[in-house]
Amino acid sequence: MSKVRLNTGGKVAIALVGLLLIGIGIWQALPKKDADAEGVKPEIGKAGVDGDTTAVANSGESTPGLGRPIKVAIVTWGGYAGGIMANNGFKPNKNSTFWKDYNIEVDLRVIDDYPASRDAFKLGGDAKGGVDIMWATVDSFALEYDTIKDLNPVTIMQYDWSRGGDAVAVTKEIQNVEDLKGKRIAVAEGTPSHYFALYMLSQADLSTTDVNWVFTASAIEAAQLFEQGRVDAAVSWSPDVYNAAEARSGGHILTSTKEATALIADIFVARGDFIEKYPELAAKFVLGWLDGVEQVNKNPDPVYPLMLAGFEGLGKDDPPAMLGDVKLPNYSENLAFFEVTGDQLRGYSDIYTEAQNLWRTLGKTSGRVNPNNTVNTSILTAIRGEAEKRFGKVAEATATKEFAFEFDKGAEQKEAILTKRISVFFPTGKWALDDNQKYILDDAASLAQTFGSTQMRVAGNTDDRGGRAGNVELSKKRADSVVNYMVSKHGFPKDKFIVVGNGPDKPVEPNSTEDGRKKNRRTDFEILR
Repeated sequence: MSKVRLNTGGKVAIALVGLLLIGIGIWQALPKKDADAEGVKPEIGKAGVDGDTTAVANSGESTPGLGRPIKVAIVTWGGYAGGIMANNGFKPNKNSTFWKDYNIEVDLRVIDDYPASRDAFKLGGDAKGGVDIMWATVDSFALEYDTIKDLNPVTIMQYDWSRGGDAVAVTKEIQNVEDLKGKRIAVAEGTPSHYFALYMLSQADLSTTDVNWVFTASAIEAAQLFEQGRVDAAVSWSPDVYNAAEARSGGHILTSTKEATALIADIFVARGDFIEKYPELAAKFVLGWLDGVEQVNKNPDPVYPLMLAGFEGLGKDDPPAMLGDVKLPNYSENLAFFEVTGDQLRGYSDIYTEAQNLWRTLGKTSGRVNPNNTVNTSILTAIRGEAEKRFGKVAEATATKEFAFEFDKGAEQKEAILTKRISVFFPTGKWALDDNQKYILDDAASLAQTFGSTQMRVAGNTDDRGGRAGNVELSKKRADSVVNYMVSKHGFPKDKFIVVGNGPDKPVEPNSTEDGRKKNRRTDFEILR
């Protein structure tokens, strides 16, 4: 996949996110209730429920009821393709889906400078230079509370997943996450790159003190330090991290969000006063944006020239590459992500809580904010009737089935990126799972969903008591029980998992003590390349 260079000044500023944030907490602008109870009843104009085009045809006003465009802060990033398509560009105009079908005008403002984007959010859309809605990632939003809590900000939708835009560059000798122990890692503190690193370490049972952090002012600088040979690893974003890996002898990409497909989620956050005063307009904005997503997902070609014209410093081949580094969730996928249509392994609340806990390990935030208080799902639920008329019935959540796999016998010997050890204890000679073991395995299921596009090797292990051949067979049966649970409970394709029975051959502790034998009776979950 070709990689794209973002606006350099913007990337430097965006990376300052973590240096400026000190904690998170959110006030919920609108409680989760039925749409009617909230009073969110979007009256769609042209092509709407009643087919009434009068409001659009006779109104010369920009966004009736507001008297100006809805102002949205974005950055140079491919994830905004849906909105750019719906808006027919970046500037407010009436030759757009937003206006023709939803009777609103939208101003997409590229503010790559992070402090400036937050200053604009603090000003609000009624002020010169202000905005009503701003970009964020779930992990960074979980770090931003104290700086914007007085604005009562609330998440209203997800606009993309990072799918290759973030990556980990490492030296030749580093072949898996465990090899990072004791190494120097360059990263811009507090950014999604930092969160990526923290997540990887936590899943490999490494602490933040097991590595030597080299914090930089920007993700670009982190990649440069790796290219110069001054660190052993760097977590950064496209294209710098890829260029650095290629430029350094023996350098390579350990993993990226191309594999960690459900790790970094981009969201829109609206001011509380805007949602309170104009819930119908917010509903139209979300519906119009998702309309644009449908258009791009069907045929992205028309959005490329719009992106080229609106983003600075792009070449003609850059927009397709930018779009290739993200996934644009549709309406059904938004409902699933915010768990409106049922619990998810990697829903908004799960990622928010996970990120908040990781930031707490570094002392970046001390509070425990309930993620349900940071999101307003009433907008998404209010537009369901209209969305289903336009886009079709809401589809069943199938996030665990997004990727297809073919069985690969050679995968038994492949190098693992990451090994997650989970102790699942079985009675002697047994392999059936009890309720407690299933609860423990849900953590492994979350890991499998995070690395959605890669196969996972499930390796059963035993202690050394009993014959080796019997232990190998027993360990395979136990691993099979684990895989069957992942498939039946969470809906993963069976070919995502490679079953291996190690028997007693790979102990992690001496078998001379009962404690050691317990630790050896484990199941390893390995993320493959």
